[in-house]
Amino acid sequence: MKRLRRVMVLAVLVLALMAAGAPAGAGEYTLGVGDVLRITVWGHADLTTEVAVRPDGYLSFPLVGDLWAVDKTPREVRAELQSLLAEFIVKPQVTVIVTQFRTLHVQVLGEVRESGYYQLKAGARLSDVLALAGGPTTTADLSGVTVTRYVLDASGTERTEVMHIDVNKFLTAGDAQSNPIIESGDLVFVPPSGRVAIFGEVRSPASYDLGRGEGLLDLLAMAGGALDTADLERVVVTSHTGSAAVERLVDVQELLSGRGQAVHLQPNDVVFVPKKQQVMVLGAVRNPGIYPLHSEARLIDLIARAGGLLPTGDATAVSITRSGVEQEILVADIQPALSGRPGGDNPTLQPDDLIFVPEGYQNALVLGEVRSPGSFEVREQTRILDLLAKAGGTSDRAGEELTLLRDGVATVIDLGALERLGLQNEKVLPGDVIYVAEGSRQVLVLGEVEKPGSYQFRRGDRLLDAIGYAGGLTADALEEQVSLSRETEQGAEVLTFNFRELMSNRFLPENLPLQSGDVIIVPRATRGVIVLGEVQRPGYYQYKYGDSILDAIMLAGGFLESADEQEVSLTRQSPEGTVVETINFGQLQEDRFLAGDRLLEDGDLIVVPRSSRSALVLGEVRDPGYYVFSAGQTYLDLIGRAGGFTADADPARVAVTREELDGVVTETVNLDVLTGSDYSRKLVGGEVISVPKADNRVLVFGDVVRAGAYTLPPQGQLLDILAEAGGLQSNLGTEQVVVTRQLPDGERIWQVSFAQLMGAQSEHNLSLSGGDVVYVPAARKQILVLGMVKNPGVYNLPVGARLMDAIGLAGGPLDRAALENVGIYRDGSIEQAEQVAMGQDKQLFTGDVKENPMLQPGDIIYIPETTKPDWTKIFGFVGAISSFKSAIFNIFDW
Repeated sequence: MKRLRRVMVLAVLVLALMAAGAPAGAGEYTLGVGDVLRITVWGHADLTTEVAVRPDGYLSFPLVGDLWAVDKTPREVRAELQSLLAEFIVKPQVTVIVTQFRTLHVQVLGEVRESGYYQLKAGARLSDVLALAGGPTTTADLSGVTVTRYVLDASGTERTEVMHIDVNKFLTAGDAQSNPIIESGDLVFVPPSGRVAIFGEVRSPASYDLGRGEGLLDLLAMAGGALDTADLERVVVTSHTGSAAVERLVDVQELLSGRGQAVHLQPNDVVFVPKKQQVMVLGAVRNPGIYPLHSEARLIDLIARAGGLLPTGDATAVSITRSGVEQEILVADIQPALSGRPGGDNPTLQPDDLIFVPEGYQNALVLGEVRSPGSFEVREQTRILDLLAKAGGTSDRAGEELTLLRDGVATVIDLGALERLGLQNEKVLPGDVIYVAEGSRQVLVLGEVEKPGSYQFRRGDRLLDAIGYAGGLTADALEEQVSLSRETEQGAEVLTFNFRELMSNRFLPENLPLQSGDVIIVPRATRGVIVLGEVQRPGYYQYKYGDSILDAIMLAGGFLESADEQEVSLTRQSPEGTVVETINFGQLQEDRFLAGDRLLEDGDLIVVPRSSRSALVLGEVRDPGYYVFSAGQTYLDLIGRAGGFTADADPARVAVTREELDGVVTETVNLDVLTGSDYSRKLVGGEVISVPKADNRVLVFGDVVRAGAYTLPPQGQLLDILAEAGGLQSNLGTEQVVVTRQLPDGERIWQVSFAQLMGAQSEHNLSLSGGDVVYVPAARKQILVLGMVKNPGVYNLPVGARLMDAIGLAGGPLDRAALENVGIYRDGSIEQAEQVAMGQDKQLFTGDVKENPMLQPGDIIYIPETTKPDWTKIFGFVGAISSFKSAIFNIFDW
């Protein structure tokens, strides 16, 4: 048996050593700064300790001292403590329990919806932090999240560790390493995914935020899609790798048709969508329209792509209109090439060329700045103006000259004289080409306009139109001095206009028609006003025409609270000298259209004086001090300015001192909004308002649990204060409660028994006032037990004690006690005696409540001796005789 016991002990020890030496499981809780541990040693209650892991990573334990605890499990700490305590205690058995887990404080920055500081429970992971911060934004790069951690080793050295985490691996594949446990003090940063710019032929070229994995087609969709003029076959994507830029040519048309590899974008990539290189083919071709231009394409190639010439087409006079620094027209003869003969023209085309094939010799071509350029039939009496009318007339961008090209000879015609006077309105012949060049009408607008610069205007535009091209005048413009400089035959001419008058009536003769080369200058206004005194920002301010004195006050930030709005002075220089005027701004603020709110003039000086409306607030307010008040404010408004009453304030006895003609007067006002009416009184100025401390303490002493002075709660009553004092010592119901109050006309006393107070609270639960005194006289708590008990005497009566309790206090009844005739004398009076029959003449009490009445202090309990025979003595005497007789008989038998 002993051997079996020894084997079992060894097995238990081996299991304990294996458990102590086993590494902490992946799911075990590791300790950190702020964890609170309860450590007990079996059989050594004096070593029981509740200790927290300190900010330096250690915890303290008796006999051991400091022990490193950070990153250890409770089981590891228990094993180390057992090992260290073995020097002092035989086979110590240690228990380590975490009673309070630490709170983690983590800062989250970057691309989250609500960055800031967050508190988490121990064991929280990175996904918990991101969820608390509202989750990542659409521009967040979850593959590059960093966690910066301050690590404290056992030597007390602090170092920084930065973890780079791809959260996408956790979200998509459940990789636990990509969702690490967060420690207190960690800094989590979610970087942006970067921006990608797109320019060129898209609807909304700009820079856009793109998430990881999004491609070129996504960017095109965000930019509103490509324009019709976009060349999607030659989109350029520029990426930056280090200091070098790498360009890729992408055929987006292939991607849109479902072919080709998807193109993914990187942060800071630049996408350029170029414009199509195209030409327009019009006139006598089978399929007129716009065609893309391939490299080294020639005229005949485009004619073939347009379906070839119509039978009426004139192949000898195909015109090519080309835009460049100067617009030019080329006329090509492609008839030899179309007829299979050598010679003829076949020029190389350029982007944006306009190719026109006329219809034989019965048409003439109208090109340039006309509303409907094209080929028009020419009759015998057709003239230039007739042909311009067929083309819809000249456009607003038409210049002053028209070019007539006939048989290779160009004739320049004054377009203005042609249209107004009909000069040089020549007949048009089949094959003629009429070209209306774009005009060079430019006007330069400078100075105080929103967009200064050079603008091209239309024929008939006027001065106001030029200002409109420039975005209108700025707030600092001097509208009365707008100047126009113009070159005339006599030299430079400078004209000055009042733009304000032109705005009110644009048909004034001063609204001159524009001429090419005009220069319009809008000067800066120098209108200024000085605002001094009790305003938010005194200083010099420039104002706009039409601003008033009230506007100047607003420019200075408005009045301070200490301002006297009724005595504002305006100083102005006039031809007669300096004029000083006093303005009542109280009326102006009520009605800003009063005549007193006059318009400002350059050089005005406005001074706002300090108001004499002030009062001093002292005593039980949150911010006592000197305050300036506005007209019409009341006593209670000023108390509010001072932060309001404190908790100890007595609003019903506020002292107000002010100086009157008869001297200094002090009065007491009631500012209690519930009981008083003085709070609506208006302030005059110079008052000293003193708020006294409320006497809301009530003294409680006598036969209570905790005698002392107590603060009376709002609407406090007698039972509230007795509860504050812990209640009465005895709670018998007979105690007397006495309340004493000092009144102006003398002292007043209330007295009530505790039984009355508890039985009729609505009548006896007195509402108390500060300064009241509550006294509970000591109640008589003793009773006297006499007669047939083991220990007769005087005993303290417990609360709720009954007759059996009193007999028990006296040691219990004697054998000869007459429990069927127990006497109870109330307050020692024979007249109030009561006879109680207990036990119904039985040896044990049966528990009838009528036979066990409640006692009161001062009762005398008497247990008389029974008058019945003492059968024990009798039976004892008979037994003695029997024993004596037996002894005699035994002697004689011997």
